[in-house]
Amino acid sequence: MSYIQLEIGGKERGLKFNQLSLEVYTKNLNYGNAINASTIYATFYAGLFANCYVKQEEPDFTFEDVTNWVDELYEQGRKKDIEKVCNCWAETHVYREWLKEFKEKLRSILEPEKKTKKK
Repeated sequence: MSYIQLEIGGKERGLKFNQLSLEVYTKNLNYGNAINASTIYATFYAGLFANCYVKQEEPDFTFEDVTNWVDELYEQGRKKDIEKVCNCWAETHVYREWLKEFKEKLRSILEPEKKTKKK
C-alpha cells in the first residue's frame, strides 16, 4: 500500500508515496542530530506533496505547516497515526530500494575497500 489518509491540518488529507515522494523526502532530510524528527517531517511532507501532485491539486500547506501538524499529532497523543504513515512509507518498494542503496553507499564510505596484496 502506498496511500493513506488521516485528519491533519484541520481536514482529511491523503498521503501518497511514490517516486516523487522519494525525491521530496530526500530533499527535506536533515542529516544532523535531529535525524529522527527530520525523517518524520520529511515523510509527511513528501506524502502530502506527492498526493497533491497525483491528484493535480495545488498544495495548501508549506513544510513549516506540516512540521507543526506532526507536532500537534504528538501533542494530541496520536502517535499511532504517525506510526501508520511512517509504516506506509517504509513498506513501499520505492523507499525500500532507496534505503538499500543508501546503506550500500554508507557502507562503502565507512568500510574502506580491502586491498589484496600481490605476491
